[in-house]
Formats: sequence, structure tokens, C-alpha cells
Amino acid sequence: MKRILVISAVIVALAPLAVGQKHSAKRTQTENAAEQIQSLDEDRIQAQIHADARALDRIYADDFIGIGPSGTVRTKPQVLADFTSHELKFQSITTSEVRIRVYGNTVVETGQSTMTGQDKGKAVPRDNRFTRVWVKRQGRWRLVANHYSTLIAQPNQTK
Repeated sequence: MKRILVISAVIVALAPLAVGQKHSAKRTQTENAAEQIQSLDEDRIQAQIHADARALDRIYADDFIGIGPSGTVRTKPQVLADFTSHELKFQSITTSEVRIRVYGNTVVETGQSTMTGQDKGKAVPRDNRFTRVWVKRQGRWRLVANHYSTLIAQPNQTK
């Protein structure tokens, strides 16, 4: 009987530790996914600035769909063609207010983008909000959707 009591006491004492480890492991997986997305997004930005179609091909999912800052809808083949032909080119892209939310094998990334570039000879809107969706397939994160909003509304200023 003493043995059963000792085993029960040990189980009761260790149970919270096991639950804590499970939560810690989940948080670590989430943090790891967020770090991977941050790195991939920086790679994507550099690939766009340098019109690196090979890098973009690795980052974008085959079924990618994007709505650019000019409102143009593009599939992955169209994006690659526009960058290699220089119809779409960026001199600079910066992001701010980035928020990454992890849902298992899906990540939603939101934030603000400031861009200098041209889309078919016309300047792209400089300041935008964006939403990107990343999905982990076969152990690799891929960008499946990218949407830019219209110009960011400026707060009302009193005169």
C-alpha cells in the first residue's frame, strides 16, 4: 500500500512538469516557425530586388496567387516572368509592424511595406499593408498567397 501511495505522489508531483514541457515544446515550435518565416521573407525581398527567379521559384508555391501593390493579380509563372523580363522591378522594399501567427503548418504574416519600384513602367504604390499566407509542405515553408492593400489611410488630422 505504501508503494502505491509513493507512486501516486510522484505522479501527482511530476504531472505539472510534463504539461509545462508540452506547452514549452509547442511555444518553441511556434517560435521556430516564426523565425523561419522571417528569414524566408527577407530572402524573398532580396530575390525580388535582384530579380532572382531561381530563389523566387524555391520560395513561392506552385499554386501561388498574389495581388500586387498595383492591384495586378499574378500566378507564380507570371511573377517569375515579370521579374525576369524586368516588367516588375523593385529598388527597395522594407517592412514594419510585422506580425506572424502560426497555425500548425500554416502561417499568416501581416504588416506594412514601403516599396520603391515599377510595375510595367508605372511606379508601384509606396506604402501598403500586406497579408501573406505560408504553408509547410514536405518539410518546407512555401508562400501560397500574398495580398497588398491599397495605399495606407492616413489618420484624420484636425486643422
